[in-house]
Amino acid sequence: MDEGLIRNLPDLEEACAALVAGGVAALDTEFVWRATYRPHLAIVQMAGADGVCRALDCQLGTDVAPLASVVGDADVVKVLHDARQDLELICRLVGAPPANVFDTRLAAGFCGYSANLGLQKLLFDVLDVGLPKTETCTDWSQRPLTDAQVRYALDDVRYLAKLREALLAKCDECGTRAWLEEDLLKYESPEAYGDVDPDEAWKRVKGGGANRLRPRGLAALRAVASVRERRAIEWNLPRAWLGDDASLADLAWRVQRGEKRFPDVRFRHRLKNGAQRDRVAADYAAALAEAARLPDGECPDPVHPDYPREVLDAADRAHEYLVARGAELHVDPGLFANRAQIAAFVDDPETPDNPLAEGWRFETAGRTVIERFYVA
Repeated sequence: MDEGLIRNLPDLEEACAALVAGGVAALDTEFVWRATYRPHLAIVQMAGADGVCRALDCQLGTDVAPLASVVGDADVVKVLHDARQDLELICRLVGAPPANVFDTRLAAGFCGYSANLGLQKLLFDVLDVGLPKTETCTDWSQRPLTDAQVRYALDDVRYLAKLREALLAKCDECGTRAWLEEDLLKYESPEAYGDVDPDEAWKRVKGGGANRLRPRGLAALRAVASVRERRAIEWNLPRAWLGDDASLADLAWRVQRGEKRFPDVRFRHRLKNGAQRDRVAADYAAALAEAARLPDGECPDPVHPDYPREVLDAADRAHEYLVARGAELHVDPGLFANRAQIAAFVDDPETPDNPLAEGWRFETAGRTVIERFYVA
């Protein structure tokens, strides 16, 4: 089979049949994200166990049923690097969640490497393969794509099958394969690829002192972030165009300071349509007013509470322990938990959904964290 672009259903069927026969589908995407709520998918690259590469041109409207079958086939391992965003785009394209996913970036963290390495660096360190980065600023929406663009895109999947084999061998040497497989299961959750719940969008707002807001201010932040998310989806615009994070936090602070009326709502935006700007401003004002009237018991708690000094000191010591424990186990210590999760765990080991409270993390480190650092 020749490498290159897939432009029709028979070629896609042939390429997907080859992936199924080999039991491996290395996948990657190239997309454009300029003025839309979601990225615009341009191509999906795929490679088999033999390293033969093809790329589906997503702008041609080809029936993607064969690719959907591959993505959902538990007998075919899907190999990606830093899989989350690519899988979101692919799953939205094919309309189905994935089965049997292998993330080479995650796997690196279980065999002595950082779990934050880019593909180029990881390929060089593990396989001594150097990838040219000649098309990093390319326009993937242009047609026709050049031969250089296609070669660059295909290189991102060409070595993934071999990289997976090498990383698995290293995990076996380190005794961490079972822990990696436990973490890989999270990629099979359909909820991981659904739309953002607008009522939960406030938890992602950064800047403007959002992390210092108390429940009343957080109620306002939740309200305006929900407005921004819903309107961005409705108008298919980047959410930041309807107000940057700092602007939303500024609005929330008005409620926290005790304001009840909002005759003027100002926010930094990139809306070119005056009617849309006025609509969002009115929506923000109404949301702020509603948040100001909300009963105290219905205001959200801070995502990151203000812990007493003894808890923060214990969390620092626990973090030092986890760094040392990770070195012993050949595991990137960042895979245990982040700083906020560590603080929550030493404050209350029964904190819901804390990674240190379950699975391999609890068995290898979480139990000891409780014994040594729990602030009773």
